[in-house]
Amino acid sequence: MEAETVSGQVSLTRRSALVGSGAALLAPLTLHAATGEDLLAPMDPPRVELVLNIIVTCGAPEAPAQGNGASKDGTRSRIWPILGGRFFGKGLRGMVVPGGGDFPVTRPDGVEVIDALYRLRTDDGVTILIHNRGLMYPSMQTGLDPQWPRFRLVPEFTAPVGRYDWLNRAVFLSTLGPVPADLLMAKDGQNDRLIQIYRVL
Repeated sequence: MEAETVSGQVSLTRRSALVGSGAALLAPLTLHAATGEDLLAPMDPPRVELVLNIIVTCGAPEAPAQGNGASKDGTRSRIWPILGGRFFGKGLRGMVVPGGGDFPVTRPDGVEVIDALYRLRTDDGVTILIHNRGLMYPSMQTGLDPQWPRFRLVPEFTAPVGRYDWLNRAVFLSTLGPVPADLLMAKDGQNDRLIQIYRVL
């Protein structure tokens, strides 16, 4: 370790200080003696904040084509048309605009990808686009309903400049699951799903 002596005191050189700081940064990286695996302790673990609940009402599923719905990126056996809904959360509330849909695709490796694109309209008349995409984990149940698998999605918003443009400036995660009984909106032949949006901090 390099050092300079000044008036009887030892001071680190710039090079040795950089080496020392690098060692400190890598200190959490250790080799597990039993398994030989590298373990990295969290350095800046993200937190999440629930900011929005969206109840989406869908119609009966539609077949995109005759046959099995095979396409260039996988198989789409059904499309869920979005008929409406409502949302409420952190400083915003309003309705889900009819139109758009959920276009799930099963990739060649068997993984189901959720891909929903639709619009939200706030009570004060602002239209916000949401593109919500992610994966279904069929072997992991939510704990809320044994018939629902677990979904982890990454929504992206497009909001106009103004009151709601904070939606453009953050990373979000969302879940998809059953709607509590007292919030159901679907009529015969329809179905609801609850999208809960979390802002990553």
